[in-house]
Amino acid sequence: MQFGSFGPSMARWQARMRLAALLVLIGLSGVTASAVLAKVDASSPAPLSEAAAPASANSAATTVAPDLAPALPSTQRFGVREMFAQADWVVKSVMIVLLFCSLLTWAVLFEKLIVFARARQANNRFLGAFRKGELEQLDTVASNSAMARMWQVSQAELKQFSRNRTQEASADQINRLLQRMSLTSSIVQERDLARLGSMMGVLATIGATAPFIGLFGTVWGILNSFASIATMKSSSLAVVAPGIAEALLATALGLFAAIPAVMIFNKFARDINGFVGALDNFSAEMIAAMSRKMDEVR
Repeated sequence: MQFGSFGPSMARWQARMRLAALLVLIGLSGVTASAVLAKVDASSPAPLSEAAAPASANSAATTVAPDLAPALPSTQRFGVREMFAQADWVVKSVMIVLLFCSLLTWAVLFEKLIVFARARQANNRFLGAFRKGELEQLDTVASNSAMARMWQVSQAELKQFSRNRTQEASADQINRLLQRMSLTSSIVQERDLARLGSMMGVLATIGATAPFIGLFGTVWGILNSFASIATMKSSSLAVVAPGIAEALLATALGLFAAIPAVMIFNKFARDINGFVGALDNFSAEMIAAMSRKMDEVR
């Protein structure tokens, strides 16, 4: 019985010990809070009655204030030009790089617009003549057209096949001829698509890295702002605001360079996909027409 009652008594003592520990912690928290409040009260400013200045000091301040008023600096314009002029050389370098990236993006835009428009017009002109069967006019409209170059290399393969053939071609020879025509036209197609896709990597690089380049300039400018706070021992907005404004200008220039680059890249990527489909369709159409012609000859 004694051992049976020993377990419940231990549980009661543990509960009492936990309660006592909780009361001790509450007491210590109260004592600490009281000490903190007492320290705050000791360091609080004096009452207004004690801190009030004498009337003579007030009158002297009122007489000095008009004299100091003309010496206060007048408000000056702080625009983009002033931000760039007052920026650190690292931030200036970042801004110059981002401006160059932006100019390069717009230059690629106008160059691609001209190249794609000419290529589209030339392909449409050649495709119209090809579908009409005007074979004698294909050479005259074949300039600056990817479809025309594909047709020319396939015709070169056909002439080479006809020159070396001494007897009627078999079905296997015709199949190999059509495969060679398809391969040579695909080589020309890839070459023209590579020409159309030039500078696309530059647009992708600008769109991906320009915001981070601007962020680097922002971080550097904010570091300079905090350094000026430590040097002047003042956290006034007049000390911090110019540096932060210059830093944020770098981020704005990064976005100004990146957003058009991404939009232009997506636009021309869709155009290139359209060219790929058009050239693939023309290659299939050309091989089918050549196959029908070979069947008619046989």
